[in-house]
Amino acid sequence: MISRELAIVLRARVTWIVAGLAALLVGHGFVLAVDLFTAGSRSVAGNVLMAREFDPLAGIVRPTLGGLYLAASLLGPIAAARAIAVEKERRSFGALVLLSGSHERVVLAKYLAALAGGWILLTGPLAAIAAWRAVGGQLAFRETVVALVGHGLYIALVTAVATAAAAWSRTVAQAATLAVVVVLASWAIDASEGFAALAWLGRLADWSVTTHLTPFERGILPLGAAAWMLSLTAGCVALSLVGARFDVARGRRTTLAMAVIAVTAGALVVSSRIHRAYDFTEAARASLPPAAVAGLRAITAPITLEVYLDRDDSRRRQMESDIIARLRLALGDIRIEYPLDGREAPSEATHDDGYGRIIVRVGGRHAETQSTSRREVTTLIFEAAGQPLPDWSQPAYPGYPLVVGRTARRALGVCAYIVFPGALFAVGFLVTRSKRRTS
Repeated sequence: MISRELAIVLRARVTWIVAGLAALLVGHGFVLAVDLFTAGSRSVAGNVLMAREFDPLAGIVRPTLGGLYLAASLLGPIAAARAIAVEKERRSFGALVLLSGSHERVVLAKYLAALAGGWILLTGPLAAIAAWRAVGGQLAFRETVVALVGHGLYIALVTAVATAAAAWSRTVAQAATLAVVVVLASWAIDASEGFAALAWLGRLADWSVTTHLTPFERGILPLGAAAWMLSLTAGCVALSLVGARFDVARGRRTTLAMAVIAVTAGALVVSSRIHRAYDFTEAARASLPPAAVAGLRAITAPITLEVYLDRDDSRRRQMESDIIARLRLALGDIRIEYPLDGREAPSEATHDDGYGRIIVRVGGRHAETQSTSRREVTTLIFEAAGQPLPDWSQPAYPGYPLVVGRTARRALGVCAYIVFPGALFAVGFLVTRSKRRTS
């Protein structure tokens, strides 16, 4: 069964067209990232301190994977939905189920085959990474793999969404449209950060795929985010199994679907409460200094941070991406509270003298500050615990600035815009051509 489905997916023209277009988007992001990285590298020649800020993971890998994210979101559902939707549109799905003897076997085989086709999109970033290394660029292996794993999970999620959409639709067009709409719904939550009219969506930030994908791109492996994406993927696959049961009355299928959604929502809530994460970045640059991490883990009393900042305050976003993220890496059970989130209509005009406070509680003791400095907040934690701040020195990250010469830049452009997508188009042509000859 699985070999048949793989043959159908891999011999479909749309699979390779999507892969080629994805490689083109990835290549464009890669070339732009190289140009910016090169321009910045020229300005820090001979300055060791500034050179340490040149992180290829942030400067090269993340922009490159941005093209993959766009392609997987907009093009991935079109290819993934076809696995089931084509059978239903041709009215051969029922015969296939009867032939195999199981709805579950058919749906799971089609999902796995569509996933294999979706993971072809990863060849674009892999080729770009290889090209970067070929021109002398530096990339740490572990942090790069973590970033790729995150996007591999995202492709698995998009494929599951498309499979569910196909199971509940009748045509390829309906399935692809529904899948794209569901995927783009997460973008509305992300857009709430920049548009006041959408500020009310900020409360749903924990339900945004981007929120859970971002740590992977920073070289951090978050167990909660991985569990969240896997839970949602499993829920969508379960919805596919329910939607494909044409032998069950529509009312009962709807009831089963609601039950699956409820269970999935519960799993997502539980996953969001898992804060354990692991830092795989080079020199552990995403974490606090090693002595501080060891000291924090030695504190037995519960630690709580109360942050009196509104959700749309830039200082809060800076804290969440800096000190709070680092504290969670050191202490998976640290408790972060935002008392102002309980207000129905927060406004700058209502800020009192206590706005901006950060209260640190360790057991029965507490300390207070208005500074968002990671060292200041960490110092208060140790003071509240009755301990001095440990050694704050951290292994130096050397940074890897690189000026890509004109010849190498031209070669990268040719590879990104012609060679990489062209190779995928060529493979697709050969595979589909082979199919027509043997049919």
